[in-house]
Amino acid sequence: MTEVFDLHALKAFAADKRVRKLLFKTDQLWSEIACYEPGQSTVMHTHPKEEEAIFVLEGTATMSIDGSEMVVPAGSIVKFPNNVPHDVRNLGQERCVIMFMKVNPKVLRG
Repeated sequence: MTEVFDLHALKAFAADKRVRKLLFKTDQLWSEIACYEPGQSTVMHTHPKEEEAIFVLEGTATMSIDGSEMVVPAGSIVKFPNNVPHDVRNLGQERCVIMFMKVNPKVLRG
């Protein structure tokens, strides 16, 4: 089934932590948006099997990816391989919204 997602309408923010909203999780793909107020972040983590692409939709995201610091402005996409440590931080004064997309981990089991 084809679906269209209005990402601007789905944005939501909270003072205490970033807000994640599932867009879809199919047999093959998984996507969410994450909305960050200034100072909010996602902790350093890895995805053992899944490659990931992070789209910065609004604001600027600071990311540490495999030990390299990147400042990623709105309109940019960062793609990185599986098992790479990464985080996302909003160090700016404006809100930041990202969308990530990766393979559903179930596809890669085995």
